[in-house]
Formats: sequence, C-alpha cells, structure tokens
Amino acid sequence: MADDQTMCITTHTDVMGAIHRADRPFPCRRRGITPDGTRVPVAHYATCENAECRGCVPRSAQHGYLCGVCYRRVVDALGRLAWLISHLRSIEKAAQAVGERVDTSMEKSILMPDPWIAADELMVSLGARQIRSTATIDEAIQLAHDAVALDVDEWVSTEAGATQAVVMLKRMGVALKRWPDSEAQFRPIPYLQCPNCGYTHLWRSAPDHFGDELRVVCGSEGCGYVIAWTAWVKQYAPAFAAIETDMKRREKAAARKEKTDA
Repeated sequence: MADDQTMCITTHTDVMGAIHRADRPFPCRRRGITPDGTRVPVAHYATCENAECRGCVPRSAQHGYLCGVCYRRVVDALGRLAWLISHLRSIEKAAQAVGERVDTSMEKSILMPDPWIAADELMVSLGARQIRSTATIDEAIQLAHDAVALDVDEWVSTEAGATQAVVMLKRMGVALKRWPDSEAQFRPIPYLQCPNCGYTHLWRSAPDHFGDELRVVCGSEGCGYVIAWTAWVKQYAPAFAAIETDMKRREKAAARKEKTDA
C-alpha cells in the first residue's frame, strides 16, 4: 500500500478539497484511549496544542482507500440504495430543507422534480449514467439495481472509486433527511394549454403508490384529460424547449434592465 493510501480517503485534504462542500464528508478520526484503557471521544497527536481540535489522528485505510467504518457503511448502503433511487423516481415531493436557505417563491416553473434530481445525483456517485426523464418506473428500478451491482473491493481500491463511495454516502444521507416520507402531490404545468379543453389547467400528478406511473391531468371541471407523463413529454418536447428559451430570454432582458436602472 502506498504511503498516501495508509489513511482513509476522507482525511486526504487534497482530494476532499476538490469536492463541493455539499458532498464533502467529515474526515474519519480515531477515538482515543488513555493509558489506563479508558476510551475518550477523540484522539490527538502528542504535539497537538490546539484547544479547539476535535481530533487529529485519522483512521487507517483497511479496505483500499477506506477505513473499516466507511467500508461497512458503503456495503450496507449498496444493499439499500437501489430501492432508495427507485423510490425517489416514483415520488414527486419538494425537498425538505436541511438547514439551508430555500426559495419560497410561488412562481411556477417546469423544473425536474427534486427527488428525480437526487436520484440522478446518487446514480452519478455510483459511476452510472443519469436516468432519462422519459424512463418508466420499471426501467428506473432496473437501472438502479444495475448501478449498485459492482465489486465493492475493486471500487474502493482506487482513489477515484473511494471518493465516489464516500460522496455516495453523503448524498444518500442528505436524501433520507430531505424525503422522510413519500406523500404524493400535484404540481402545475405552467403556460401549456390542455389539448382537450384549451385551458392552462394542466397538472403533473405524482404516483399515489410505489410503482405507479406519473400522469398529466387537466384540472378543468368536466374536461377529464389524462395521459401518461412519458407520452406527454414526447409529444410536447418542442413546446418545452420553446418555453425554456423564451423564459431565459426574458430573464436576461430583466437582468439588463436592472443594470440599466441601477
């Protein structure tokens, strides 16, 4: 084992410093033991004189670039992660704030659902491709299970693989905090008219139960328009692109006007 591989990847400051702070795990530190065998919360080097230090002795890497604690967490996570990704793809619930500022604007938008983005981020952390937006829930489940079917020991034997593994742990923990339940909800589809009644009362209906498909429904009384989300997206993809382009154009125009008025 190389000298720079003797400690857990989470303590490699050069590697962790290049990771976005939202994905950056806490460095793994050893617990200390006094001469009489009593365990203490943290361990320090004999030369440590920093009164605010929360422990400076890193855990040794025992499985590739991971310490024993991180390795066991990764193995446990991979046993549950495929179903978490599938669950995130089957719901449409806004993320629950985890200590940061959130946008409380009531303005409508056509953004991808928050849990779908979280599912894609977990897929990327596994080294897999993102799940396409038109994929059915059955396809998403299969892709998620394929993504976690990897050789853990081989994965964490490289610096890049071990980094992906600890990022995956961090993202999984955040996802579990943001979506503690699976309530379904409706979201408005702005600007686009219902092809049946012509009113802009279209809603995106999230699945009521695990495994159900997303649907587009019209909220106009007596209309009754219902279509599968995947079929609707394929049909109205050009309209989506046109609206997105127009929204960006108006945003840029508003930004230029603000600079002019300032």
